[in-house]
Amino acid sequence: MASETRGPLLYAYRPIPANPMTVAVLLLGLVVTFVIGPIAAGPEGLWPLGGLCFVPVALVVAAMIVFKPSPTFVFENGIEISLPLWQRIRGARGYYAWSEIRDIYPRSYEIGGAFLSPFASSAGTLVHTGIGLDTNAGEHLLIRFTPGSIRAFRAESQGYLEAMAVIRNRFTRRAEPMVTTAKTFSDQQVLAMQAAAREPLVPITGVFVAFFLPPSIIAAILIALSAARVVLTPIILFVALVVALIPPAVSMIRTLRQSERRNEILSELAKYQEHLREAAEAAPTLRASQGS
Repeated sequence: MASETRGPLLYAYRPIPANPMTVAVLLLGLVVTFVIGPIAAGPEGLWPLGGLCFVPVALVVAAMIVFKPSPTFVFENGIEISLPLWQRIRGARGYYAWSEIRDIYPRSYEIGGAFLSPFASSAGTLVHTGIGLDTNAGEHLLIRFTPGSIRAFRAESQGYLEAMAVIRNRFTRRAEPMVTTAKTFSDQQVLAMQAAAREPLVPITGVFVAFFLPPSIIAAILIALSAARVVLTPIILFVALVVALIPPAVSMIRTLRQSERRNEILSELAKYQEHLREAAEAAPTLRASQGS
């Protein structure tokens, strides 16, 4: 794995094949397809519909394969970031020399699909800490360290802690800065950003309305159509379902946007704190060199 250009391998991290949310969707699909389906729809001849009932499970499995991440390798002279299979097939770049990276800092990210939770607004979506890499070319890269089991809404996994410790040690040994373009914030700005990051993504009352409104919408549409003596065709029923799903869809999209905004705030704070940490560690060394 090591080479003359990359230097010795310092750390290797092998991520889980699929994040917990994807596994949960797969398990739900398996239960519905192979347990509930035969019991509820089998007697009516609506299962397996010539194999059509297995398509959702097949799609989830295919997605897990396509998005299976590669390992992350930390070298003395650079880093090879984790990439999903589809990007590797496409030939996406994975290795970056440290000289090509201007900022290395803790970066918050949301576990894929967590914003779909109707209660994400009150407790905050499932946020974990990864390693952000800002390159000289303007790329913003993210190395994820999602654990196999989720025990907290905001967490630093063991993989992240180990990888970050190795990277910090490497830059400390070489007396090189990890962050070169951090914004400077006053104490008041830091407190304001922290307060903004703690706020609910969307009001919980709005979430309840959005997710409990669809049955009422469908009922109202069906009653109105029946009163108007309109024949309920499959197309009409499909349109009614789409209309009913608009409120929860809007709620989820808004939650996702607010989550992305919060993660940006947390990442900016983390970059600033990483800069302060480096400055604090460098101060004694600087005073010692000046004294000598």
